[in-house]
Amino acid sequence: MAITRALVLRHATAKRESYEFGLLDVAQDHALRILELGGFFSSGDVVFKGGTSLRKCRLGSAGRFSTDIDLAVPSDDVVVAICGALDQQTISGFHFSVRDAGAKDGRKWFLDVAHPDLGSVTTRSVLEFARRRPACAPEQLAPVRLPIHAQYDFKLGALPVMAAVEACAEKLARYRRSPPLARDLYDLAWFASQALDEKLLRRLWVLKVYGDVVEDGRGSKPLVAGELSNERDLRAFDAGDIGALTQPIDLPGWEAKVRKRFAFLAAMDDDEKRFALCNARELAEVHLLLESGGFPTVANSK
Repeated sequence: MAITRALVLRHATAKRESYEFGLLDVAQDHALRILELGGFFSSGDVVFKGGTSLRKCRLGSAGRFSTDIDLAVPSDDVVVAICGALDQQTISGFHFSVRDAGAKDGRKWFLDVAHPDLGSVTTRSVLEFARRRPACAPEQLAPVRLPIHAQYDFKLGALPVMAAVEACAEKLARYRRSPPLARDLYDLAWFASQALDEKLLRRLWVLKVYGDVVEDGRGSKPLVAGELSNERDLRAFDAGDIGALTQPIDLPGWEAKVRKRFAFLAAMDDDEKRFALCNARELAEVHLLLESGGFPTVANSK
């Protein structure tokens, strides 16, 4: 049985206005298949991250429809190779085109998709390549099985996905920046129900915020230890930013859950308090810590 428009619509929560999200979600699986066949996920050079990885490999149908494919790819050569592998490629009727999205560093590209029977989506999906190598080893996760997958003529294998504790730390770092994103709040509300290494999460959160502020010029300094315990103004969140969901939007409930769950982040140790000041002189030390997974090893503490 082939993938039909009716099946895509059902996959997209049966809402006509969500059809494009459902089509993109299916197309993303096919794009990931191209990269899998190209050996990118077995090379050790690529880690799947961001909202799409959460939906596909952790939350399944409970996850929000994320339009972008986020990958951690330190090498520019691998970025070029991935774009080349996807551009003008067709798999199971899905034809992909890669176009420059105008990022100064060349690490954002539009991924347009067209299918002769299902339709096309342009300028909605972005391939985004993070330059920093993840601090933690990735988890090998098979995509959560969904009904529409039975119509595919392939089955995706396990993918190298950013470790949950590091993915949560990145979401927490983004959550403090302006404007706040409702999609980050939703993802964090899910993380709030998970068992996480709190000591490691706090350390990675501080280091991620440091990188945002000092290296990327995003967010303010200093990072205040208890700032996540402060109630957020829900009027600052655009609920439409979430995209398509299979459940009701509950900004007040999610915000309260996040505040309660992550209150422990305020208990910074002395090193974390120092990094929270976001002074450039700590940059080399922060890089060493990220390379060692967040805490000093015998080798880099000498």
